[in-house]
Amino acid sequence: MIRICMFKYFTLVIFMLLASINSFGQVEKEISVFNRLLILNSENELLVVKIENADMWVTPGFYQTEQTIRQGLDSIASTYELKIEIPELKGVFFLKRDINGELSTSIRNIYTAKTKDKELKKPKGIEDIKWLPVNKAVEQITFPHINAMIEQIMNNPKKVWGGYLSQFKDNGQWKTKILQDFYVISEIECK
Repeated sequence: MIRICMFKYFTLVIFMLLASINSFGQVEKEISVFNRLLILNSENELLVVKIENADMWVTPGFYQTEQTIRQGLDSIASTYELKIEIPELKGVFFLKRDINGELSTSIRNIYTAKTKDKELKKPKGIEDIKWLPVNKAVEQITFPHINAMIEQIMNNPKKVWGGYLSQFKDNGQWKTKILQDFYVISEIECK
């Protein structure tokens, strides 16, 4: 179960972020929620995956549907045959995307979870999987917005972070711009 005090802060943050979206002058018909899971092994290496038939490296995640967040996070771990400790919410970010002229906004929840497992199963749709030190993982991951969030979270692990970023292509390269500086949502440690 997600820790109760983290859930309380998560709810508050979602309210604050939704209330602030008008200050950026963009109103979306539908805002999707994407939950990203940063899985760390006992050597503090991060799990990164290469999407099949694409030159894209990311960390596992899923778009929110009818399942609960915890069910989705557990499902991700079991897909790779990993048992994880209780996931901790570490970030709630807005991501504004401009892909081929299509604008969208999504909420990106970032969770961390530890595992003692080292052996990985490669699920369908994944071409390659690796455990990498965090600094090497950030070099491997294709998308700069993911890297910016990971670096903020991993460099300041006792806080929950918020922020607003954009993702776009410039001369065929993925780029990101921080539209609102990262800020601390919570410094309270739950036990």
